Amino acid sequence: MKILIVNGSLGGAGGNTARLLKGLERAFAARAELRYVHLNEEKSLPDLMSDLGWADGFVFSTGTYWDSWGSPLQSFFEKITPTEGTDLWLGKPAAVAVTMHAVGGKGVLSRLQGVLNTLGCSIPPMSGIVYSLSNQLALKADSEFAADFWQPDDLAPIAENLILAMGSNVKYRAWPVDREDPHRRWISD
Repeated sequence: MKILIVNGSLGGAGGNTARLLKGLERAFAARAELRYVHLNEEKSLPDLMSDLGWADGFVFSTGTYWDSWGSPLQSFFEKITPTEGTDLWLGKPAAVAVTMHAVGGKGVLSRLQGVLNTLGCSIPPMSGIVYSLSNQLALKADSEFAADFWQPDDLAPIAENLILAMGSNVKYRAWPVDREDPHRRWISD
């Protein structure tokens, strides 16, 4: 099984999101071949398409910036829009990992899962996490409410559910998509 880990965070390989992804990497152990793409680094669109085609499943990750995902991830989605519903995505399961300083991450998680589903990905149950500085501080305080916070231990079931979903053999269908010119002007003068 081949998993493409897409880091859409501004911090790239050296940021908080990358650190959370290391925990997810450990959760996959030797059960999957992993490949990373850090979208803050220059990579050609053909190379990105090749990486997407290589993968059997995905992990998309980002930090939270002004209640949204990182600009590298936004740029990526704008570039790959014409691939909606193609074999690059259709039926491939995707998990999501979001980091945030204090607020906004849950909205980013939900929106990101929605975009991935619209592209054609399947979203397994319990396959998303938002990890924040607030979570980390609460967990260090050893609160009786700690189980209510997403925490690094939750990466294990996320990895497990993604791998289980990759073993599914469902043949999904896509709706018709206009791929001619997604940037054309459609509002008349």
